[in-house]
Amino acid sequence: MNETIRVVDRIFCDACCNQYLAGRSSPETNLERQVDPTICVNCRSDNGTAELPKLAGAPVCGTCEAFFRNRPFPAWIKLAFAAVLALVAVSLIWNQRFFQAYAASRASFASLARGDIEVASAQMSAAAKHVPECVDLQAMATYFEGVALLRGDRCAEALAKLVQCKGRLPEELGLETLVVQARCGATFDAKDYDGFLAAAQVLEQKLATHFMGKATVASAWACKYAQTGDPSTRQNALSYLEQAKQMTPDDPEWKEYENRILHRLHSREILTRAEFAQRFPNGWSEQKQE
Repeated sequence: MNETIRVVDRIFCDACCNQYLAGRSSPETNLERQVDPTICVNCRSDNGTAELPKLAGAPVCGTCEAFFRNRPFPAWIKLAFAAVLALVAVSLIWNQRFFQAYAASRASFASLARGDIEVASAQMSAAAKHVPECVDLQAMATYFEGVALLRGDRCAEALAKLVQCKGRLPEELGLETLVVQARCGATFDAKDYDGFLAAAQVLEQKLATHFMGKATVASAWACKYAQTGDPSTRQNALSYLEQAKQMTPDDPEWKEYENRILHRLHSREILTRAEFAQRFPNGWSEQKQE
């Protein structure tokens, strides 16, 4: 017992304090419980008149201080800690695929920002494979694949992929415009020039401020002229060609596109971009052909 009670200026143990208070006619309220600094709170050993060092504000002897400071964990705590570590390890392994998916998707957007759509598509597909239950990643992977196919002039395949993404992606990705562009290319490749013209006219509305909208309509009319020989279709092609030129007189992409349309109107021969580049690596001019 190392606790005492101070009553005003007198010190008592619990028993003596009770006797003292019982003999008083008026209750005493000025009581203060104190700890004897010479007695260990744990083993109760008495250190005589010398005060013991304190641990957490309580006096303890050297033996008890060493016990408290180096107290071993109970076996159940060690087992529980081992179980927690095992759960953490299993969780990390289980969730590793989510970390991999996140890293792959981040890398994909970085590749897209650099203009490397093929690499971006492969990385997004890898991200989607890590978490096949994530429908948003699946949609993004399909979208990227469609854009990569469109870039490679595989328009029918691109159209099939992009159509799958309808209603699954934010409008900011421009899916509707890409679908129309893919449809233009797919109908051109299929030699469906009526379908090409219809799709081109839709694209013109979507690209109202970009030369490619009117240039695509010019290309479709040029195909109609090459197919039918109708002079009105040729005039329509030239009219749209001039409107597109007014929108972008110096764009290199426009120059190549215009060159192909003029060749089509002159020769009534319809060449793909790859065929035209192979036959006329330095461009075509009416004077050279003559």
